Amino acid sequence: MSSKTLILVTGANQGLGYYAAQQLAATGNHHVLIGSRDVNKAKKAIETLAADDSVKVSASDLTPLEIDVNSDSSIAAAAKHVEQTYGKLDILLNNAGIAQQQEAAADSSGPSLRDIYRSHYETNVFGAAVVTDAFLPLLRKGSAKRLAFTSSGLASLELAAKPNTLYSANNYPIYRSTKTALNMIMLHYALSLESEGFVVSAADPGYCATNLNGNSGFKDPRDGAKELVKSVVGEKKDVHAVMVSDDGVVPW
Repeated sequence: MSSKTLILVTGANQGLGYYAAQQLAATGNHHVLIGSRDVNKAKKAIETLAADDSVKVSASDLTPLEIDVNSDSSIAAAAKHVEQTYGKLDILLNNAGIAQQQEAAADSSGPSLRDIYRSHYETNVFGAAVVTDAFLPLLRKGSAKRLAFTSSGLASLELAAKPNTLYSANNYPIYRSTKTALNMIMLHYALSLESEGFVVSAADPGYCATNLNGNSGFKDPRDGAKELVKSVVGEKKDVHAVMVSDDGVVPW
């Protein structure tokens, strides 16, 4: 256990985080902390991963970790637990995120536009920033010094400026704006931590069928998770300070 790279994946009980954790653990070189706001869901995910005969994963390489990225106290408690249990963290993958399909209510019967923006930014941006800050002291003690973020090709301003495409800024304005902001946070850490030997990256998994979008995506999340894994363990020259996808580096 001590010789294996210790990785925390937030939002790992389902979707892209689940399959990224599976692929990382399947190498036998990593011990993965399955981050989830509901620890029972993390435990269930581990049971399911261990029972999946299609990809061999040992339950001993997976550990549940309760962490709600919308709660500073939960984040602090998770960081303290990792410190007391392991004394360090090698890799952090900020993967937890939301993408509500709900529009602002025209009256007071539902959430306002401000409420919808706030909920997205709380999870997708503020949550990732606070988690990174809380675990940074442990990452500095780790051997790998890797930090990654699950982003989206929708974050690209260059692609968003092109009309009549899936990437046009006409589509998904709230969700995509959070990922653009997240990319700036990633770049901040990439530049400020590079002198300490860190590798910092973002990943564009593509439009995958997950609970995030009501399983409407056209891409298998197992394939999308490969981009998350690439951002976590890929060569520095290929992933540092950029957003990677299966088509290469995504333009800003």
